[in-house]
Amino acid sequence: MAFDKIRQGVKNVVIKTALKHLPDSTIAKVIGDLYPYKDTATYRRVPAEPLDRAAVLSEIAGMARSEDARGDKGTVSGSLYCGDHDHYHFLGEVFDQFSHANVLQRDMYPSATKFEGEIIAMASDLLHGTGVGVVTSGGTESLITALYSYRELARAKHGVTKPNVVMPVTAHVALDKGAHWMDVEVRKTPLTGRYVADVAAMAARIDDQTIALVASAGDYAHGLIDPITEIGALAQSHDIGLHVDGCLGGWLLPWVERLGYDVPLWDFRVPGVTSISADTHKYGYALKGSSVLLYRDKELRRQQYFAYPDWPGGLYLSPGFAGSRSGGILASTWAALLVTGQEGYLAAADAIMRTATTIRDGVAAIPELEVMGDPLFLVAFKSAGDLDIYLVNDSLIAQGWRMNAAQLPPALHFCVTRPNTAPGVAEAFVEALHGAVDYAKEHKGESAKSGAVYGFGGNPKGNELVTSVMFKVLDAMHAVAPGGKAS
Repeated sequence: MAFDKIRQGVKNVVIKTALKHLPDSTIAKVIGDLYPYKDTATYRRVPAEPLDRAAVLSEIAGMARSEDARGDKGTVSGSLYCGDHDHYHFLGEVFDQFSHANVLQRDMYPSATKFEGEIIAMASDLLHGTGVGVVTSGGTESLITALYSYRELARAKHGVTKPNVVMPVTAHVALDKGAHWMDVEVRKTPLTGRYVADVAAMAARIDDQTIALVASAGDYAHGLIDPITEIGALAQSHDIGLHVDGCLGGWLLPWVERLGYDVPLWDFRVPGVTSISADTHKYGYALKGSSVLLYRDKELRRQQYFAYPDWPGGLYLSPGFAGSRSGGILASTWAALLVTGQEGYLAAADAIMRTATTIRDGVAAIPELEVMGDPLFLVAFKSAGDLDIYLVNDSLIAQGWRMNAAQLPPALHFCVTRPNTAPGVAEAFVEALHGAVDYAKEHKGESAKSGAVYGFGGNPKGNELVTSVMFKVLDAMHAVAPGGKAS
């Protein structure tokens, strides 16, 4: 429950800080849930004598059991995509074989080429690609790397000097982070009444400095697939690229389509799509730290390469941002795809869609709530009237559920994963949701404890306030527990 309390605490601190300045100690108290192990030994320096391996392993195992317990119940939206601890254990054994290997050193570990090349090939086959791509550490690296490739190509091909990227407001925020780092202007466009990208609005923001368009399949906030066929045609008409962010849905939607569900075209079958990101560590059921970035052609992929022939340390070449990478991630990702197989992915997708349908129908049957758009595996919903959706969330949290809170507009979403497909979980959620709506009606007018920090952003002063509090949370995440028991 720690992060639920942290979200509530951050919101409360922002509200109180808006009225008067609070000392750092007050904020530190609010985010104290970051330190549930403060009463255990705290290490501020390397211990003089080596600790017993069995004791260290026991302590770590205890943390893992405690922290996994909630997700294993199936009451968490997203986060845990597989939930099979036997699968995790197997992948851990595979990782162990190459955990020490640096895949930069292909002369020592040529297996990395087999693993990486075949991961790319399998992903490309699934998404109807051309076999061109790279493996990254996750969705953020995939998205930022794609943005970098488009910027470099636009400079070389079109002489672009003030690059911009056009994307709907629901495009993943990692693109904003990458654009901030690379001095790329982000041009956000509104959504339609169905909560997907407004193609006409995107067209209106394109100019001769636009390096690419972005669409999602599906987006994080609402799980919806943008009208990618139309956006692809728009990209082609302007001779610019289109990146499809399939980090969330990329390893699930192909199987959902094969099961016969109505999935709009979104992959390389769509003319104009020039790159796709798809996270193997989500619905590919690989260990965390693995994503695939696919390109339609090698020219675009080469934009992310770096080679330097004049370094005293020798010839240097790297496919992307990362330098050293563990061979364990490549080996375990490769193994995850093989041991799951098409049969396993189809079975998982079938269970996920059945569960998502139960949840969607359950939400739709509650008059006070509105399902957002036409969702498949992620069901987002908001108030259909004046109900405070964050009060609904307060009650769900109290009942042991962990939803994802969205904003603009205020909403909640349930991203269905394999742990949620256990018998009775979907039905239990719908029942809890009915109770949560009743709670919100009974407490109408009261301030919700949970939800996004909403109402103080949207203007420079408000955004500065929210950002300052979030930065303090980040500082706390990288600090030793205050007052922790010294080792």
